[in-house]
Amino acid sequence: MLQRTQLQRLVATVAGLTLMMAACGSDDPEVGIGEGVAASTPVSTDETVPTTTAPASGGWIDGEPEWSGGAGDPKLAAESGVLEDASSTRAEPAPFEDRPIDPIDPVDRPVDTTPLRAGSVDDNADYQGFLDYLDRIKGLGVVTRNLDAAGRTIVNVVDEAGNPVPGAVVEASSSTLTRDGVPIKLRTTADGTVRFHPGFYGGSTDGTVDFGLGTGMSDMELVSAAAGQNITIVAPSTTIAAPVPLDVLFLLDATGSMGDEIDRLKQTIDTVADRVASLDPAPDVRFAMTLYRDEGDAFVTANYDFTSDVEQFRAALADVVADGGGDYPEALDEGLADALAKPTWRDPAEAIQLIFIVADAPPQVGRQVATPYTDSVVTAIERGIKIFPVASSESDDQAEAVFRQLAQATGAPFVFLSNGAGGAATGRSTDIASTDYEELALDELVVRLIAEELSALSGSEAGTVTAPTTVVSASTNPEGQ
Repeated sequence: MLQRTQLQRLVATVAGLTLMMAACGSDDPEVGIGEGVAASTPVSTDETVPTTTAPASGGWIDGEPEWSGGAGDPKLAAESGVLEDASSTRAEPAPFEDRPIDPIDPVDRPVDTTPLRAGSVDDNADYQGFLDYLDRIKGLGVVTRNLDAAGRTIVNVVDEAGNPVPGAVVEASSSTLTRDGVPIKLRTTADGTVRFHPGFYGGSTDGTVDFGLGTGMSDMELVSAAAGQNITIVAPSTTIAAPVPLDVLFLLDATGSMGDEIDRLKQTIDTVADRVASLDPAPDVRFAMTLYRDEGDAFVTANYDFTSDVEQFRAALADVVADGGGDYPEALDEGLADALAKPTWRDPAEAIQLIFIVADAPPQVGRQVATPYTDSVVTAIERGIKIFPVASSESDDQAEAVFRQLAQATGAPFVFLSNGAGGAATGRSTDIASTDYEELALDELVVRLIAEELSALSGSEAGTVTAPTTVVSASTNPEGQ
């Protein structure tokens, strides 16, 4: 159930604008609890990706979206006194169904300016614990799309001096993986590593895989690894541009339940943008955003292209309105697919590329979509893009499980708000204890994560990127989780 401040904000901001519908599939009522939906097989593992090296000027791709309209959120309408009963149209998780309806009037109220605070955990640091968590969640009936994380191999690519080689193409092949003789292609992230999960590609999770370097280096010796074995490959050194090209995209759930946090997030991203531009040494940073809601809303996805103009990005973010979202799950599949395909990302061999997802609900895993998030994960790995999910208040077990799948697969930590109405934004069945993480202001944590990515390029403390601290750090952990 939405919080009072969220409802008041939404009622006060919703205006009667033109309806704009976008269809992306239909819900599948046949998928029940515990019935996972298998990922579709990626069509291609060609290393060629839709990117551009020319600086993007920003702006809404295909025009600025209509912010209000569509079927809207029947639950919100019921709480506002518009509908008498929305129970037949909303499939909200049990933890929220029993909360009483509390009708309110659209009155002026102070804006909540409390800084968002967050924690993070790295499931790659406790890989077996992550696998155990997934097994336990599945046993409880929590549904996700099929993304088999077993048999992971971490490939570490370094030069002769032992320095990481970012942006290197790694090829993986075996009798069960190659398609028409074409190996699976991966790309290393800033620290020179990439994670290979044979199950993502339909391969055996207990077999042997051969790894080598791509992009004209196929004559180099292959390294064989059994499933679960980590390896190191030596490659020619690379020259890192100065300043370092950095593309950061914010993928935002813009449905009604995010209203209160979208407003506070605007302040957070403002600070993040300013502080990333002030890193020492400063990167050549560009920002973009992709918004998503769900079918029946004024829009399903909307994309704002990359820009290096922080003021321009800030102005576009300020216009974002949270609205709609007819049921708990939202169009995360469609949003992530758009985020990878539509903005003008730079060449992945030359730029550090990061996606921060901020959401409070899982995707529509029972819906057949053109590009499920499992395929998008494969694309992100091919391009060396890390995905940092930030779970917001109201997140449940299903949302947490999906977010952690995305983060672990691409080598990023799972981030979650720690000061929501219900405490930390994790599911009731989480294995994350309050002692497992440090709590920081969200902007402080995001800037720290970005600085760590940039620092990883050198592989030594001499190349550490420092961030100006504007918010006092705190290690106070939330009580009870």
